[in-house]
Amino acid sequence: MIHSAKLEPQRYGIAMPAKSGEMLFLEGDPCEHVYELRAGVARGISVSVEGDRQVAAFFFAGDQIGLPVTETYRFTAEAVTDLLYVRHSRRCWHEALIRSCREDGRLLSSIWAEQDPIFRRGIILGCNGVLVRLCALLSSIMDRLAVTSDGGLFLPLPQVDMAAYLATTPESVCRALRRLREQMIITMPRRDQIKIIDRERLEAFAGGVARQTGPAFL
Repeated sequence: MIHSAKLEPQRYGIAMPAKSGEMLFLEGDPCEHVYELRAGVARGISVSVEGDRQVAAFFFAGDQIGLPVTETYRFTAEAVTDLLYVRHSRRCWHEALIRSCREDGRLLSSIWAEQDPIFRRGIILGCNGVLVRLCALLSSIMDRLAVTSDGGLFLPLPQVDMAAYLATTPESVCRALRRLREQMIITMPRRDQIKIIDRERLEAFAGGVARQTGPAFL
């Protein structure tokens, strides 16, 4: 996974906090700032014309979101966990991008880094079955999750968010997690903690090539 290239140190601002559930910016508003995540997890959401809330992507520390590639924000950004972020002006980001293009192009990766999770969701939704889609989601984010004191991974994503991302129900996500525990692929000592016991099998399930015992999820 590509991580965002950071703005130059002299351009850094003061890190600001955001509480879980707090909105950073709203889809359709003028794109005036870029948000560089320093700590925590954010979600990108969009509301359909029917009023359905869709989770388009999850973003982690090191990502830059709200990039001014259009005049307005293309999604709404909310804090999943408590966040620390630095807000850069549109002008500052454009100036840094121009300098980067002249020198080494490192900042160009930030554009792809914001698009990558949204692009990946389309691939995940093309997978057959909730279990496979959940494994694909876990495989795509497990290297970006914080490690807990006992060697597990902090999984702060509510099941309702994972369900919205996977275009299914929270109950189906719960059943799929239980199946992975029964298969001894993961354990979940707590609701917000996961341990990957068999990464190879998890990634095989994500690719849809692993044989599953028992009835498949639809």
